[in-house]
Amino acid sequence: MNISIRPLALNDLTALRGLLRAIGVFEEHEIRVAEELLDAALAGDPDYTVYVAELKAGDAGESPTGPVMGYVCYGRNPVTDALYDLYWVAVDPSMQRHGAGGALLLHAEASVRRAGGRGLVIDTSSRAEYQPAHQLYARCGFQRVAEVPDYYQPGASLIMYMKVF
Repeated sequence: MNISIRPLALNDLTALRGLLRAIGVFEEHEIRVAEELLDAALAGDPDYTVYVAELKAGDAGESPTGPVMGYVCYGRNPVTDALYDLYWVAVDPSMQRHGAGGALLLHAEASVRRAGGRGLVIDTSSRAEYQPAHQLYARCGFQRVAEVPDYYQPGASLIMYMKVF
């Protein structure tokens, strides 16, 4: 599958909001946060950078929701010397397992490196629904570095992944 990655545009919002709900993993309050970060990035907030993965021209017919496959949102952590937090990586369910998630993570990593960052940190949930994401992070070279039991709710720990360059 031919994937291109580009900056977020205003006309991406409908598709991205739809895919956040279609994924079926995120709770409504999580989706609201994701939407707030998308809005902040579009408004020019320098704390949030968003890139979108889409099918290259000619492949658009493969996606039922149009060419947008997913997105990544990240930003510099201001209390560190040069670490960045990866806030969201989300891929349309019909496009998962086709390389978009990995491409988005690699793009974020390259962007962070160019900006002088020394690594990326991902906070995620231990819930079973997140296991495919954990596998993606490991395939992309992230190390599981911490777990905080019952962080999100009883039985849902915070799992932290990190990749230092």
